Amino acid sequence: MEGSPATRLPEADSLPDGFVESSAADHAHPPADAGDPPSHSLALDQYAATGGGGDGGETLGAPSTPASVAEEREALDIYSTADALQSLTVDSAAEPERVLGQREPAGDTEDAKESTKESCVVGQGESLADQKGSGEQKRKVVKKSKVEKDRELFELAQAYHKVVAERDAGKLLLSIAVKEKLESLCREFQRQNKMLKEECRRVSTDGQNMRMELSDKFNNAIKDVSVKLEEQKNECIAQLEENNLLRSKLKDLADQYNITQQKYAHQLKEKMLELELANLKMQQHQEKAAQEQTQMQLYADQVSQLMATEKNLRLQLAADGERFQQFQDALTKSNEVFETYKQEMEKV
Repeated sequence: MEGSPATRLPEADSLPDGFVESSAADHAHPPADAGDPPSHSLALDQYAATGGGGDGGETLGAPSTPASVAEEREALDIYSTADALQSLTVDSAAEPERVLGQREPAGDTEDAKESTKESCVVGQGESLADQKGSGEQKRKVVKKSKVEKDRELFELAQAYHKVVAERDAGKLLLSIAVKEKLESLCREFQRQNKMLKEECRRVSTDGQNMRMELSDKFNNAIKDVSVKLEEQKNECIAQLEENNLLRSKLKDLADQYNITQQKYAHQLKEKMLELELANLKMQQHQEKAAQEQTQMQLYADQVSQLMATEKNLRLQLAADGERFQQFQDALTKSNEVFETYKQEMEKV
């Protein structure tokens, strides 16, 4: 019977939600009697102190043989129900402390749970010790306190229903508050989403317009660059043609200059030859004139000697004068030709 579910104390995790968690209203306004244990929990404590706890020990331990099987079963049912309600009541009474403990560090909550469990274990050990000493007296106390247990069970049931109702009301208020909060957040999200969509649409429109403007500017710039490149190309072609024409003209001028230089060189060579020839002729005439002068001197010397032949000599002199005049004319012409050639050379 010690390991049966009827005699095992309920764990904290197996309790109803109302005994473990509390609503927002319970957090804000705790019950007025939260600091003191409830009346039904005091009744159970008195019952355990007077020997009722021995009944729980009887269910956990090895009780003495009852008068009848029916009484034994009835007593076991009462003991198991009382133990379960007692644990529930203890947890319900300690609920405000648990609520406050949720706001405290986790270490304090664990210490409180461990201390509660230790107190329960100590109480059960004491009840087991009392139960071993008084078997018959416990059965008598159970029969006498049956009515009190029924009343306490009724009070515990009412307290349980009250706690469940408060828990449901707190959950309802919490759900309403959460719903309102979510609705406001949803509206705010929709408003921000709408503003974001409008901003995205505006940014997209502005970006599209900016891209179109940049594209137009880029296309216009490309057109301008293409026109300028075409103009520069035409100018380069015209300059190239002009350079080719100038090159051909310069080549023709160079050829003409070379031809003219060759012509002038040939003419200069001819003039030089003519000058040399004139110089030779002049030298010959000079030599001849010197000879004639010498001869005239001889003739003058012989004048006095040749008085008799004066007439003949005069005639010969006249002839020589004529020849000399011809020579002078030729010399003058030669000088004129030389001067003309010299002037032409200076012009060249």
